Amino acid sequence: MQENRFQLAGYLAAKPTLRYLPSSTPVANARLGQTYRFTRNDKPSEHTNWFSLIFYGDLAIFAMELEKGTNLYVEGTFDQRPYVGQDNNKRYVYEVSVQKCFVIGGISQDPPTPIHPHAAPTNEVTTDGDPPPEYPETQDTWLL
Repeated sequence: MQENRFQLAGYLAAKPTLRYLPSSTPVANARLGQTYRFTRNDKPSEHTNWFSLIFYGDLAIFAMELEKGTNLYVEGTFDQRPYVGQDNNKRYVYEVSVQKCFVIGGISQDPPTPIHPHAAPTNEVTTDGDPPPEYPETQDTWLL
């Protein structure tokens, strides 16, 4: 069995844009960036991959609440859509049709420094003598 399932995590490049199909279905478009850092010839470098996201229906309405820099995890299908360019040549756009959206954290212009996923927060201060919690509380939200 073949499955077209795409999973991404990254930061929104800008606030999504909203439009409506003739059937009155809301559609939102956004761009998601994934930056990774690496060292090449002892020189730090980074590269960002950009992905086009398309949200339909209730997810499109939700997407309008998102801001530039929102850290998202999305699941969906990877689709290829043909169109005819201004030069009359057939072209293709590749986009992820979002089916699930998970807000990972708050809004940030810069990605956070990666930490071990099970590490306790280092800047937490406790006054009651209890050790800091093993897993920090988050305000993550699933949208199905």
